[in-house]
Amino acid sequence: MSKIRTIKDAEKALFPYIPLVAQLTGKDTTLERVKPLASLAGHPENQLRVIHIAGTSGKTSTAYYMAALLRAAGKNVGLTVSPHIDSITERVQINGRPLPDEQFCSELEQFLKIVKTAPQAPSFFELLYVFSLWVFARAKVDYAVVETGMGGLFDATNIVTRPDKICIITDIGLDHTHILGDTVELIAKQKIGIVHSHNPVFMYNQSENIMAVIKAWTDQHQAPLTLTDESTEHQYYGQDMSGMPAYQQRNWLLAYRTYRFLQERDQLPQLSPKDLADSQDLQVPVRMERLKVGSKTIVMDGAHNAQKMEAFVQSFRKLYPGIQPAILISLKQGKDFQGVVPILASLASRIIVTTFKTTQDLPVKSMDPSKLANAFKTVSRLPVQIIADQQTALDALLAGDEVICVITGSFYLLSQLRRSRLLA
Repeated sequence: MSKIRTIKDAEKALFPYIPLVAQLTGKDTTLERVKPLASLAGHPENQLRVIHIAGTSGKTSTAYYMAALLRAAGKNVGLTVSPHIDSITERVQINGRPLPDEQFCSELEQFLKIVKTAPQAPSFFELLYVFSLWVFARAKVDYAVVETGMGGLFDATNIVTRPDKICIITDIGLDHTHILGDTVELIAKQKIGIVHSHNPVFMYNQSENIMAVIKAWTDQHQAPLTLTDESTEHQYYGQDMSGMPAYQQRNWLLAYRTYRFLQERDQLPQLSPKDLADSQDLQVPVRMERLKVGSKTIVMDGAHNAQKMEAFVQSFRKLYPGIQPAILISLKQGKDFQGVVPILASLASRIIVTTFKTTQDLPVKSMDPSKLANAFKTVSRLPVQIIADQQTALDALLAGDEVICVITGSFYLLSQLRRSRLLA
């Protein structure tokens, strides 16, 4: 195996594992591929106190906030999320920072020697997930905050079964229906599947049909279930949060409720008002992320389903009342664009539809831009342009009179544009 000295070398070494994702995604044998690899790696999942987060919307942000609160308590914290936005190193974070490139490459080179001895080759996601746990165990972190990849029950992250694992379930809705099921009940069963015997569970009260699935599972596994609502948590916190986007307030409050449990169970310190406010200031990548480009403000948000888009639009309107931004969008092939389009159209002054094609956990490409553009034309009289080239589309977005612009839809589009000459 050739030396891995740069991130490009790392990506090249990982490339052979990408095609396996398309072949294996959705197969309920996922854990049977991951367990042998974890065993070869010394079972890092059994050496870590884990906060495991599943859900349809908000899980990445909740994971970032949870890690930030634990860091504020003086703990060493590992965090693994996906997909990454700027660098693959984001998948292995310690104390709020991705591993330095040199360390990531060195550790990966060692880990790939272990992977080569596995009885079955893992997928890209499975490999990087076990790699992150392996790094966290070697670093002896106090806590590892883990975001599921997709679903939960058969997700690779679900090899963590220790009874002291904490589970957070964020808002559940329809997404990845071709794999997880086409009803919220089926999806809820996948999400709650991260809960094992006696795992404490924290979540907001959700719809009756979702809660029936949740309660049946937690009862069966003797898992203590803590239900709350946003109003209760706002009242408990008691401080002004108006500087945060509304949907991020919801995510932070759920993380804070979980922290308070850990504070009592693990004798963690009570955090100061400044510590709490500092954790709220954390910018989660491309979640209501604001960037100044000349005289314009660009708001970037990876809202790629109706639930996420509704939350984004509500938050945008609170931050920018009365503003109708120009919007640049692309969605991944297979996404339920019909739910997204009318919500976004209600906000926009004009729409530009573009494309992307990239490879991360698996090769992905955007949906047909004409199909998405026609959907906007069907529900509104907005000016709609199709500009397939991303950079040309970004130029057109910024060329208008609007002071506030939005880039939204797929995380893959946002990831590519963040490295563009205008946004880098």
